[in-house]
Amino acid sequence: MPVSELVSTSPDWQTAKGDEQKPESLFVQLRRSAFVFPWFRFVYAEGESAKIVIVFATHQLTVTGRGLGALLTAIASQRVVRLLEPSQSEATLGVRMPGAVKHDGPAIESISVKNLSEEN
Repeated sequence: MPVSELVSTSPDWQTAKGDEQKPESLFVQLRRSAFVFPWFRFVYAEGESAKIVIVFATHQLTVTGRGLGALLTAIASQRVVRLLEPSQSEATLGVRMPGAVKHDGPAIESISVKNLSEEN
């Protein structure tokens, strides 16, 4: 099954379609800030359905939620264009805007970004 079919079921991430060129960067929209990470700085990713870790040369992203195995597959092929952290109420209630529709599919609950250079 193509990666685009595996990950198209979540409003919390967007991937490049199979016929589109691979994206040059990953845009991460948090509740109060945003980051852009170039894919050429990607180091590795690991995880399972409830939590994945994405490591770039300078930052580590930790994504929690449900059904994240499909997202991990898309990250492995570097087809992810955007990750979106839902609002606190969307994450708590399991709904997505517009219309506050209940979302039972794969979903992100939170994203944390850690600057690896600040650890030293």
